[in-house]
Amino acid sequence: MSGNGNGKRMAIIASKGTLDMAYAPLVLGATAAALDTDVRIFFAFGGINILHKEMNKQLPPPAGMEVLPQLAKKINWSTVPEMLQMCRDAGVKFIACSATMQMMGYKKEDLVDNVEVADADKFIEFAQESQNSLFI
Repeated sequence: MSGNGNGKRMAIIASKGTLDMAYAPLVLGATAAALDTDVRIFFAFGGINILHKEMNKQLPPPAGMEVLPQLAKKINWSTVPEMLQMCRDAGVKFIACSATMQMMGYKKEDLVDNVEVADADKFIEFAQESQNSLFI
């Protein structure tokens, strides 16, 4: 996997598909990329829904925070699809877990553009060379 030239790398695993768990890896990924870091986000289990073209428009809020979508809209937070685009524009790479896709019955066409589908080992190779790894 290619780097950004300065050697800074961040590996993020997005494992849950609620609205709060979508914002966390996307905000951190976009921020790190803006700081000239090579960022890869691996989407597995419920996190794969963040990449799903339809599901990412209606991710559920976490239990007890049902008001989160209204609060986010009130303060003009970007939507999940908008955050995905901001990440792509910043150079963040998205990797969809092939095993999760198989388990969920998803095809690459179900996902947003510019997503690599790979086994965990490919992501682990990148993560092993990263200064920071986050599991969200």
